[in-house]
Amino acid sequence: MLTLLNRYLIALLVALFSLAGCKQQATNERETKAETTHTHNEEPADIVELTDDQIRIGGIRLGKIDYRNLSQQLTVNGRLAVPAQSQVNVSALLGGFIRTIPLLPGQPVTKGQVLARIENPDLIQLQQDYAETYSRLTFLETEFARQKELSEQNVSALKVFQQTSADLKATRARLAGMAHRMRLVGLSTQAALDGKFSSMYVLTAPVAGVVTSLSTTAGQYVQPSDVIAQLTSSHGLYAELTVFEKDLPQLREGQRVVIRLTNENGRERYGRIKHINQSIDADRSVRVVAQLDQPAAHLTPNTFLKASLDLGDSRVTALPEGAIVSAEGKDYIFVVTNEQAPKHHEHEEKSEANHQPDEAEQHGTSFKQIQVRRGVTEGGYSQITLPSTIDLATTKVVTNGAYAVLSQLQAAGGHEEGHAH
Repeated sequence: MLTLLNRYLIALLVALFSLAGCKQQATNERETKAETTHTHNEEPADIVELTDDQIRIGGIRLGKIDYRNLSQQLTVNGRLAVPAQSQVNVSALLGGFIRTIPLLPGQPVTKGQVLARIENPDLIQLQQDYAETYSRLTFLETEFARQKELSEQNVSALKVFQQTSADLKATRARLAGMAHRMRLVGLSTQAALDGKFSSMYVLTAPVAGVVTSLSTTAGQYVQPSDVIAQLTSSHGLYAELTVFEKDLPQLREGQRVVIRLTNENGRERYGRIKHINQSIDADRSVRVVAQLDQPAAHLTPNTFLKASLDLGDSRVTALPEGAIVSAEGKDYIFVVTNEQAPKHHEHEEKSEANHQPDEAEQHGTSFKQIQVRRGVTEGGYSQITLPSTIDLATTKVVTNGAYAVLSQLQAAGGHEEGHAH
């Protein structure tokens, strides 16, 4: 009877130990799963693994980061400008009433083109005085010849001859002045001698250019000091660049400049620095004059521009343009890494039981996304500034097909975000 009781007690203890073991195993499995999930959440999101087939299809090539001689450039802002000689204020030579002014703002004009017709009644008196002075001069020339002959024969007093000579010179000077005033306003001296007087004169364009502003209207009385219109000529057009004080030591006269106007969709024009102003403005900038190699007549003064100044070659770290990608306003490259890309654990757990080892399974290559700062680009290569942790001697980098790697990285990130939700 005692032996039978002992057997029952042993069986009961075995059952209790078995139940405790099952509970501990379930607890351990939950903890392991939690640790796996936690580890998965901490895996880096800037690493992606590609198979050999994906690398081949994406045209991805690997290489090293090289040093290359690239020309360094300084980019500045500026505007087109013209010299003071090409900006003309048109004023009336003589006061008068504007009778016609056939001009519009923005209208192109040629040199000598009529800008306005001005009427001044005083012109009648000017022409009349000219005709009378001319007649007086004719008389004095005859009288001078007669008095000279009489003086040589001692028939007339020398004083009379001298007075006639002085009157002749004064009359000639007065007539020349009147003739010059008439020619300034375009009046004919011969028409005045013929008695054909005019109270109207024309105002012509002193230069070829464009009418930039009009300050008067028809019927208005203007003085010689009044500005009737403003003309701007494109002759001598140049680029005025704004360069900050700290960059001045890098500039020199004759330096090459590439100019891009804001209204020409990236078209490049070329020029050279002609003058560097020695005056520094309040914002610590200096005005620099660059002469265009091929100025065009249609270019408009005050057009904004961007200019790149060649500062010479410098040896820098560089990669092909196909090695650099842009995302969210930042530049990146991809380097080969031994770190592992994130795994999609749900799918692995579901297929773990049915997964059979494959001798031809491809483990692939892992790539890590590295942020860089892009510099000047020349000849298909771009300067890059790398983190200090990158070893140039040993690091392998994607030199072509970087966007294919980026698309795989983004696809993997989007897939995991979907599981996270």
